Amino acid sequence: MSRCQSSYVRRGLRRLMAETGPFSPHFRLEDMADGVFAAIATDTGFGLCNGGIIDLGDATVVFDSMLTPQAGADLRRAAEKLTKHPVAYLINSHYHGDHIRGNASFPSVRIVSTRKVRELIEERALVALESDRTSAPKDLADLQAGRIPATARDVDIWTGWLRGIIETPAGTMIPSPDLFVEDRFILRGTKRDLWVMSYGGGHSPSDVFGYLPDEKVTFLGDLLSVGYHPGVTDGFPQEWLRILDSVRGLHPEHAVPGHGSLGAERDIVAIQDYLRELMQISRTARKMGWSRDQVRATAVPARFSSWCFTAFFPDNLLRVYDLTES
Repeated sequence: MSRCQSSYVRRGLRRLMAETGPFSPHFRLEDMADGVFAAIATDTGFGLCNGGIIDLGDATVVFDSMLTPQAGADLRRAAEKLTKHPVAYLINSHYHGDHIRGNASFPSVRIVSTRKVRELIEERALVALESDRTSAPKDLADLQAGRIPATARDVDIWTGWLRGIIETPAGTMIPSPDLFVEDRFILRGTKRDLWVMSYGGGHSPSDVFGYLPDEKVTFLGDLLSVGYHPGVTDGFPQEWLRILDSVRGLHPEHAVPGHGSLGAERDIVAIQDYLRELMQISRTARKMGWSRDQVRATAVPARFSSWCFTAFFPDNLLRVYDLTES
């Protein structure tokens, strides 16, 4: 997209927001091309993960429905306001709750993902939601009392996360995917095509991402975080590195992460560096015969110390340590 086109798109978005106000307290919109938007979760909202809006010309696609039905409903309204089409497709990047619980706000919409993601949603999603409902009030009280170590910004993010769980309506259902991708599935439109792709499981047992070949935009879900510790406890670092190598082979100019601000190839490399660092520490720990407590006590490497979700690091390291051969 040329600078003139980009300026035109931004003016259109600003004008629409001036007329209607912000679309949601749960996210802010970033435009990347005419009809292509990232919904970046706000620190204090109930969205937690980022989403995406893609205008195919004759149909609208949403990428990831966020943590709560409230955020999902706002995302759907924003998508339909911006594109002037009803949402026809919703993509679930993986089965984790912060990316799928907003599915409840997309009735009658085709949900696209892998069969494995569908299986995991049906096996685990509602159980996890009820477990979170049980633990969230105590976790929020502990956070507010300072009993959970966290930076000031992490406190804001975790507070929004926990309040979102507490305020999710009772009886919320989580529709599962009904349209499946194996390696690549193309949603064709009159304006552009969206490639829905899966290279297997890295961050989770099965990860899906979106790619716009003309605009060189990727929607990566939690395969990418920018300025946040990624969640590794359900992941497979070697496969994750391989997947990100393949994503880099697409030469994306814009990368929408699951968490954090808009990224580029350097941010994909940063996550690869993070995973390799975990692997190197784990190999050293195995060689030196460290206990699990010693592994857990390892300090966050300096170059990642300013990232959000600092509390993820010990469990991330233990996951990689457990996968590392003696």
